[in-house]
Amino acid sequence: MEFHIDTGSIRSLAGSTVNHNRGFALVAVLLLVAVVGIVTATVLQTTSTEIQISGNHKQAIQELYAAEAGLAEARSRLRKTMGTEASFIKDPAVSPDPLWTAYVVGSPDWSPSVDPGYAPHETNVLPVPGNPTNTVVQPNSLQTGLPYWVKIRHKTEYDAERAGHKPATPHYVDLDGSTSRHSKGNRGNIVYFGYPSKTSTAPVSLTTNASTPWLPIEKIVARGTATSGTVVLEEEVVHPPGPNHLGALHSSGDVSLAGTPGEINGHDACGEVGSLPPVVYGGTVTSTPTMQFNGNPASPQHSSLVPDPAPALGTLNAEAVVLNGDQVNQQLGTALVPMTFFAEGASFVQPQGIRVRQTRGSGILLVDGNATLEGEVRWDGMILVTGTLFLSGEGSGIVIRGAVWAGEIDHQGGPLSVQYDSCRLQAALLTVPSRVRTWREDF
Repeated sequence: MEFHIDTGSIRSLAGSTVNHNRGFALVAVLLLVAVVGIVTATVLQTTSTEIQISGNHKQAIQELYAAEAGLAEARSRLRKTMGTEASFIKDPAVSPDPLWTAYVVGSPDWSPSVDPGYAPHETNVLPVPGNPTNTVVQPNSLQTGLPYWVKIRHKTEYDAERAGHKPATPHYVDLDGSTSRHSKGNRGNIVYFGYPSKTSTAPVSLTTNASTPWLPIEKIVARGTATSGTVVLEEEVVHPPGPNHLGALHSSGDVSLAGTPGEINGHDACGEVGSLPPVVYGGTVTSTPTMQFNGNPASPQHSSLVPDPAPALGTLNAEAVVLNGDQVNQQLGTALVPMTFFAEGASFVQPQGIRVRQTRGSGILLVDGNATLEGEVRWDGMILVTGTLFLSGEGSGIVIRGAVWAGEIDHQGGPLSVQYDSCRLQAALLTVPSRVRTWREDF
């Protein structure tokens, strides 16, 4: 039997197999190229998106920091201290104006049109040194190169109502007798931060139709900008009001008044608020017949509500100038620039604490412990001593225009004059850093 092998068919079959393998390889390569292309495109797209997200995040952070810087500048300019009087921002009206609005801008190109809340009937001032009522657009920011602008105004009833205030759910103590709603065009009365009555022991938000020794709550809106975005931050800040005003001279303990001549007067020298008693005390009071009292009523009054000086001291001594030694023949602050001073009475050797002698001062004197005023001393503003305040006048004596709070008061002799003055107290409180009550980001 013979076998015949068709070599041509074999060669044809082998060639077909090779071609088939080559075709499969080509398809595989093409698929691989497609997969690599898809993966590459995805990676590029993801990278581009991540870069964009990172850029947006960086921009948002820049805008946020710029707006925060705007809030910080506004807070600092609402406080008056040595060296900042030229940049200090305050409503210049004798009685706060509900329409007062002030801007801080860093660019001459700023325009009111960029403020969605701009109201032509408001004051819209851009305070500059020497001209707190300037309305000409010009840079007045203390910062350079930071992209923000700031708006400052008093909080009003309209603002509280937008935040949810209703008679049934009050956000403030309403002392103006009106429960009607308000609008952007009629914002209503200013909301102050202080004590609504003589029996109040803690400060709250309040409105009133009458003159008040308390300062307005301030609303600050700051807009930080970047390439194409904006972050808007809003704060409400308050000036710490100190202790409640019940008289010209306060003592939570005993009062001894032995000087001659002497006068303690509760009538407001500023004429802004009603008259107070000359002295309020929680313990006992003794005085010589030559000590004169004026006020309403015109005699010392016992009260269980006399403020304890210690808690008030804790709210007022932030960033105060520390007095580490006796103050003799000194000038502490001025009428133009009052200041806040703090002394730790226990750190002084003498049992009567820090001695302030032959000295003039303006602002707030805080002593945690005992203090002595002697010789000729003139103080405009607030004196607050947690321990005993010893008074020993000579010559023209001790003259205080504002008010005094102490644990006990021991007047050992010499001329003494204390006159309640709400304007000097307000000026003194503006030296204390403002406190943030609320903060939010607007979208």
